[in-house]
Amino acid sequence: MKKLIAIILLCTTYISAQTICDSVSYNIGSGQAFVLTGVNNSSDSVNFQWGVCYNLTCYSKSGDTVTFTDVTTLDTVSVCFDISPQWACNDCQYLVFVNGSWQPITTTTHVNEIISTPYNGQAYDLLGRELKHIPAGTIYIRNGRLYR
Repeated sequence: MKKLIAIILLCTTYISAQTICDSVSYNIGSGQAFVLTGVNNSSDSVNFQWGVCYNLTCYSKSGDTVTFTDVTTLDTVSVCFDISPQWACNDCQYLVFVNGSWQPITTTTHVNEIISTPYNGQAYDLLGRELKHIPAGTIYIRNGRLYR
């Protein structure tokens, strides 16, 4: 019986040993503007510290709700946040703008199969331009083979 009580107490202590990091997250605003809102489900007061990187440039802001006006819907964005005064939690995630909203990159969404087109007998130069006639001494490609 004592072992059972000890196991129950140990499990209860483990389950309730949640940190503030488990209680904070963020939401991304709807629409094209890049707005981040920190979510704090704990009883502690926190201040969100944000870091956003895109196009090899990083910006930082603090506050519960922040807007990064330089982010465009064509960017792949890395979003990181930390909280103060603890500075113990941090979370980073890559986001892309898909179907009208910012979505996290978590898995491969699809792979497009490349279907080769049959050879058409046309000749092309090394830049991929179709040749109407082949000048003497020119390197060209016909039906997937290189000719000199």
